[in-house]
Amino acid sequence: MRKLWRRGKFHLSALVMLVPLPFLPDYFSPKPIFVPPEIRRDVAVGPFPVTLATYDEAPARMPTGERMKEYRIHIRPADIDRVRGVFLRVGKPRSLRTAGALAFGNPYEREADVTVPDELAGTEELWVTMEDWSGGVHQASLPLGEIFGGKR
Repeated sequence: MRKLWRRGKFHLSALVMLVPLPFLPDYFSPKPIFVPPEIRRDVAVGPFPVTLATYDEAPARMPTGERMKEYRIHIRPADIDRVRGVFLRVGKPRSLRTAGALAFGNPYEREADVTVPDELAGTEELWVTMEDWSGGVHQASLPLGEIFGGKR
């Protein structure tokens, strides 16, 4: 029995090495890369002109059940030293504490993941709140349909 197991162990390990071989052609074959078109809108938030950008795709459903949409905020190089924070939110924020998702990333192009309601009436607005280093808060809004993308 011991001799049979030693011989079988050798053949079993060889078999385990050969099982993935039929899948290798699919692994190395080139796959088409699909990048959805980008939607860009310019908006003036107080004294700061910024550009909002997103991909033309539907919001992603997170494991928690909420829908999230990623936006990128491009700030002019001349304004980078003046901007302290950029926040995005669907619906008007009541205060700076509820300003929405804080944009993160490099100073020239920041990203924010915004929570999108499940049911959209079509009258929602995306609010951009910017805070400068002197404590000033500037807000602007644009219709969510202009910068939403994808299926609602």
